[in-house]
Amino acid sequence: MALQGIDIASYQTGMDVGDIAGDFVIVKATEGTNYVNPAYSGHAKQTLAADKKLGVYHFASVGDAKKQAEYFLKKAGNYVGKVMLVLDFEGPAVAQGVGWAKAWLDYVYAETGVRPVIYMGLADENRLDWSPVVKANYGLWVAQYNNYNPVKGFNPRSLYGSLKHWKSAAIFQYASVGRLPGWTGNLDLDVFYGSKSDWDQYANTSKVVSEAEPKPNTSAPSWVKEKKTYTLKTAVKLRTGASTSAKVIGTLAAGQTVKTDRAIIKGGYRWARQPRSTGYGYMATGPVGDTLAYVKSGVAHTYYTVVSGDSLWAIAQRYATTVAKLCSLNGISQNHVIHPGDKVIVK
Repeated sequence: MALQGIDIASYQTGMDVGDIAGDFVIVKATEGTNYVNPAYSGHAKQTLAADKKLGVYHFASVGDAKKQAEYFLKKAGNYVGKVMLVLDFEGPAVAQGVGWAKAWLDYVYAETGVRPVIYMGLADENRLDWSPVVKANYGLWVAQYNNYNPVKGFNPRSLYGSLKHWKSAAIFQYASVGRLPGWTGNLDLDVFYGSKSDWDQYANTSKVVSEAEPKPNTSAPSWVKEKKTYTLKTAVKLRTGASTSAKVIGTLAAGQTVKTDRAIIKGGYRWARQPRSTGYGYMATGPVGDTLAYVKSGVAHTYYTVVSGDSLWAIAQRYATTVAKLCSLNGISQNHVIHPGDKVIVK
């Protein structure tokens, strides 16, 4: 299955994307550190209103990768968790190399938990060593044209040539002189190799859970590092594993202190691991809705109660922190799903 779509910039100012055929639209948001596409906001809203899949991209320019990533997120942050994020890597910026592109991608991923897709021409994909980016699991949007003759309607073709570093591309831009009813100018025509649910995986929409239809967390939980000393607010059972069915080593009394080195959300509870002379002990610090219900850390924390539509990214922006810090404070991984009513430590 495949989706057909277009990518647009200020050249398409005045277009109502709802009147144009296609399943998705990828809109230019920013360039460098001081340019916002004047049509960006309107086109993004039109795309979602037309029930099309949306992507937003940053056009790389010569300059600091982190500053450009920060600028992109500042302007596109409201859509994080709902749309595909893209780095357009072409032109003079390519001279900065693979390391520059990976620095931009890594920064956006670290701040949002969303893995961006990178756009480039087939020649650059073949010419440069993209193995670090491929190993980091960033998807590819590749462009390659056989000529500049007008292409009427969506008519995807096979790639002329082959990819050298990626096994396959997520999106293929096969024409820059496409013509579709409703617009008299040229359009870039693209094909996405997947379904709408596949698109959502690139957008990480599972991070935003609605109150009416909470989505289960189907990804495996992972341990995160923490070096903390907890004082128990109530008696807590110490077990041989992070599960209520694991064997009980003993019962820790209220007021006792416990030093931990790892934490995880699993089986409806937040678990902390205690290093012991004979191995490890595991205790629940609280249920997922109140992860520190049974303990206090000796530090006064600020809590936030999740509401419908929230994401870790949105909460991090509200409290001037990062997704990575929120994950560390709460003992969760970046792919953890939050639900309305959950209490999240923000400070």
